[in-house]
Amino acid sequence: MTTPPTPFENLKDLAEQGDPTERAKTVGAALQAIPQLQHWLREIRQGAVLELREDGLSHAQIGKELGISRARAQQISEGRTSGKRASKEPQDET
Repeated sequence: MTTPPTPFENLKDLAEQGDPTERAKTVGAALQAIPQLQHWLREIRQGAVLELREDGLSHAQIGKELGISRARAQQISEGRTSGKRASKEPQDET
């Protein structure tokens, strides 16, 4: 793949680093950080859903806006994950 997925286009310079050793090290470090990236992105998404709740939208309305179910919108607002990630990630206690 020569072009990264749209949200990550700003990382394209990683593929263009001249020194292959440095390129491999940098990309390796980025790959190792993917779990932290996922956690960060989930926090941003949760914050956005909570803002929508504060604006008066119901979980059903949020789900419709985001193209997800009402139940999933509620899970996101509560900081819950599902599937394999749920058993591997500690839940934030807030």
